[in-house]
This record gives sequence, C-alpha cells and structure tokens, in this order.
Amino acid sequence: MTDPLLANFAVCTDEVHPDLETALRAIREMGVRQVELLAFWGKPVVELSAAELDQARRLLDRYEMRVCAVGSLFLKGLLIGHLRPEQIADDPAFRQELQVLRASIRAARLFGAPIVRTYGFRREGMVGLGNPSPRLPRGGELPEATLATIAAGLRLAAQEAAEAGLILGLENVRSCWANTGYHTGRIIAATAHPALRAMWDPANDYVSGGVPYPEGYEAVRPFLCHLHVKDARVVDPTTGLTAWEPVGRGEVDWVTIFAALRRDGYRGTLSLETHWHPRPPDGGEPDRIRDSQIAFDGVRRALAASRALEVR
Repeated sequence: MTDPLLANFAVCTDEVHPDLETALRAIREMGVRQVELLAFWGKPVVELSAAELDQARRLLDRYEMRVCAVGSLFLKGLLIGHLRPEQIADDPAFRQELQVLRASIRAARLFGAPIVRTYGFRREGMVGLGNPSPRLPRGGELPEATLATIAAGLRLAAQEAAEAGLILGLENVRSCWANTGYHTGRIIAATAHPALRAMWDPANDYVSGGVPYPEGYEAVRPFLCHLHVKDARVVDPTTGLTAWEPVGRGEVDWVTIFAALRRDGYRGTLSLETHWHPRPPDGGEPDRIRDSQIAFDGVRRALAASRALEVR
C-alpha cells in the first residue's frame, strides 16, 4: 500500500463477521492490517470475560493485526436534559455509564489501542435510532445550556481516558447531540480537554442533516483522530428516511474528503464501517464478507480518484 491514506486503513470486525477469527482472516485477504473492535462472539467488547479477551489477543497476534480503536456504546443512550453541568458528576445513570468507559479502557490497554469511543449523549425526543426523522440543517438545535452539560460530562470522561494514556474519540451519530460535524466540533471545543478528539463519520453527518464537506470537515479538522468510512443516500426527503450504501454509490463526496485529508497531511486511521448489508433475493442472511469487500473496492476507487483532485 503506497497511498498513505490506504496504509492507515482499518476495518470494523463486526461489519465483516461476528466470529473474530473469520473476520480477521477476511480482513487480511483485503490487504488491511488494522482493526477496530466493537463486538464479536455475540458480545460487545466490554462484556467479554478475561479469558475471552486473552483469546482475542492471541488471535490478533496470530493474524498480525493492530487494534486502532475500541468501540463502546458509552453515553449513546443517556438523556441529560434534566441535568445542570454541576449535577452530572453525581448523577447515578452517568456514574453507571462510567463503568462502561472503564471497561473499554481496560480492553484498549490490553489490545494496545490508542482510542476509546464515546458518543455525545442522546438527543431528547429521538425515536429509536432516528431513521426516519427530519434531516434538519446542521443536525438541528443544540442549546447552550445542553452544550454546557454535555461538556461537563465529557470532560470527566476525557480525564479518565487521559489518565490511562488514551484518547477519547467522540463519534457523531444521528440519535445523539453530536450528530453532525458542526455539532461535534462545538462540543469538543466547549469541553476543552486535550484527550477528547473527533472520531468523525461523514455518512452519519450526512444522514443527520449536515454537509460533510466542507462544513463538517472544517468543524472537526482541528480535532480529528479517526474517521469511519461508509456511504449513504436519502430514500425519502419528506420523512428523512435514509439508507446505507457502499462508498461511491451514495451521496457523500468521499473523493473530495479524501483529497482534503491528503492535502492537510492527515495521518490518523480511517476505518471501514460497512453498514451496507442488503438481504439477498432469496431472503437469506447477508454475506457480510462480500459486502465489506464491495465497500472496500469503492474506497479504493474513491482514493484513486482523489489523488487527481486538488481541493482548497
């Protein structure tokens, strides 16, 4: 891999196969040597036993895979609209969430991963994962009072990550306050802790109503440590229904984003998070390995096209 962006690619193992060894074998065949761990063997990483974690580490060593990040659902479902900034540290639900973070930190240190994922607390009024829901400009409102409470909670979490020598990567997702790049940048700036960085997902930015490039990218660029790579399209503009696609088949301008990353000398990791898993015509289970191979072929084409593009 001569392209520095391609050399820094990883794959989310659960998007390829729920069995870790099967996923690692397929990822090696794709030519990738880094993985992001979210769940395998039917469990989130944070729920694996010590014996299972040791078994996973042996498999990673056998397949010569580096772990670039540990994913968790930390703060994804926690509502904070009833809290003021000075109350969050003593909130029982937040303190329980911190146990999830600590388990993620332990796993990251075991695997040698530099990043642990967080989310930006759940948005009030969201139904399910928010698809469909209105795609509001910039992802909708983020009141200053709510921003202050989010920042207070994330500051405490970032400090725990920092004390473990890790980065806390804030991923934007439709159902949370950090849904677009614009809001993610606001939250990280308000938190003002050096260990809190952006784990930016341009497709999540897009489905949330954001404009991934240039607005989303410019908002997270000072804080960027990791990207999730997938694509999406709008199915129904009236309801906000969206669908995932392989890179190059959706409406995210990955060619321009890749060109901007190259222009700006980005050296962090990019992680394929396939998400596109269509059911076959016979109604059987999706072939997740095939789907991920197709998605990664789209990544390669977009990277090749980006090399000829000059962006400002």
